[in-house]
Amino acid sequence: MVYRVNVKHISRFLQEVDVFQGLSERHLDRIAALCDEETFRKGERLTMRDDRGTNLYVLRSGELKVSTGSRDSDVVVRTLHEKEAFPLAILMEPPTLVTTNEAITDIEAYVMPRVRLLELCELETRIGLHIYKASFSILMNRYRYTLAELAESMNSATHINPAL
Repeated sequence: MVYRVNVKHISRFLQEVDVFQGLSERHLDRIAALCDEETFRKGERLTMRDDRGTNLYVLRSGELKVSTGSRDSDVVVRTLHEKEAFPLAILMEPPTLVTTNEAITDIEAYVMPRVRLLELCELETRIGLHIYKASFSILMNRYRYTLAELAESMNSATHINPAL
C-alpha cells in the first residue's frame, strides 16, 4: 500500500539515512519529494538478484535480509536495518541487482523511482555528487568486510592475486 506524507517529515528522517547524511535541508526536501511510503509484509521480496533495479528504498522500520548466491542456494550476506538505503546498484549502469532483498519482519519504507532520482542528481549536481560519494564509501566498506570474511574462511595456504 502506498501513502503520501509530508515532505518535511520525510526530509527530517532522510538526514539520518546513510547516503543522505550531510545534505542541506533544501536538498533533502528535493529528495523527499520523490518518496512514496510503502509497507511490505514479512517474507515479501522487495528486489530480486539479476533483475533490473527500478527503485531506491529507504528502510523506515523493520529488518530485511540481503542474500546472494546461485539459483539453488542463497547465502544471507547481511541484514538491513532502519535508516539504510538499498539497493545501491540502482545507481550503476546498467542497474543490475546483485542481491535479493526479503523482509524479515513487516517493513515500512520510503520508495523513490530510479529514473526520478537520477534526473534529480543531474539537475542538482551537488545532490548527485553527494549521493555517489556516499554510495561508493558504503560499497567500499561492504567490500572490505566481505574480503576480510572471505580471507578468514580460506585456508592460509591459498593466495589470491588481486592483479588477476
